[in-house]
Amino acid sequence: MMAIIQTHDIFLYGGGSVDVVLRPLADEHLPLLYRWNSDPEVLYWSEDDDYPEGHSREMVERIYGSVSKNALCFLVEANGEPVGECWLQKVTRADVLAQYPAGSDVRRIDMMIGEKAWWGKGVGTTMVRMLREYAFAGENVDVLHCFCRDYNERSVRLWQKLGFSLCQNDPLPAGAKGTRQLVWRQTRSAFSNSRRENIPPEKIFWMPLANLQPSQLWVSAGKLRLCREWFSGDVSEIDPIPLKFFQGRHLMTDGHTRAVMAVLAGAKEIPCYWDEDELDMKAYAKDIEWCNEAGIHSAVDLAGRICSAKDYEVLWRKRCMEM
Repeated sequence: MMAIIQTHDIFLYGGGSVDVVLRPLADEHLPLLYRWNSDPEVLYWSEDDDYPEGHSREMVERIYGSVSKNALCFLVEANGEPVGECWLQKVTRADVLAQYPAGSDVRRIDMMIGEKAWWGKGVGTTMVRMLREYAFAGENVDVLHCFCRDYNERSVRLWQKLGFSLCQNDPLPAGAKGTRQLVWRQTRSAFSNSRRENIPPEKIFWMPLANLQPSQLWVSAGKLRLCREWFSGDVSEIDPIPLKFFQGRHLMTDGHTRAVMAVLAGAKEIPCYWDEDELDMKAYAKDIEWCNEAGIHSAVDLAGRICSAKDYEVLWRKRCMEM
């Protein structure tokens, strides 16, 4: 029997207070989709139009069968429990595509938290962050869009919090849910720039790259590509690497992609600063143990450990979550 949902093989891992896993949506998840899509309260927030009776099974199969042909569809798990679904879908709206050069990769994020006990727990924010990073680093998307109506204040706050800009604000006809249709946008360059650090010059010092101890085993080729989009080759342009002096080593607490970019550019030194945040140093001790086992004793060693954005999720993020 032919599958209804066209699946894929991408897993995404993330979270903080809640562990969130995005796994490929497949036909085995249809019972969950039937239940969530038959709940009018869930559909009120996830659909623009009113569906007071919910969706029939036939409609659910038609929706997900059609969308999955042109999207990466995921089941969302929070702390191991299935709680919703989300899509990274190619935009087909002509008015949106007309804003960009022909051939631009323009996607949209859609999501549903079907388990109401998980509403307001931060799962949606984490999920969007994960999808956004994979879109730009893994899929090389040019622009991300999100659509919501003004009555959905939680959705509005989410897009604002994550730095999306409002690019369309259109009136809705009388009798529609809400009064305005809102279209949010974030470009790949805006995403990259939002992740850069601004450290006061008096806190910056230079260290040999060979003396910097990594705290991770892999670097994502997708994240490296994003860094190279703003890097001209001048190492002084690179945002400083945060360090802690730990176990007799200058430990990188972040910035591994930038450090590897500097190594590959032929640099011997890189700007750094002392990380004054309170961190879980037991976790970093485990990271150092893993690095020792893999023979990774410096940023120079890490430059030989570049993997695809897809593999990075499993090789590194999954490993950290399981730890």
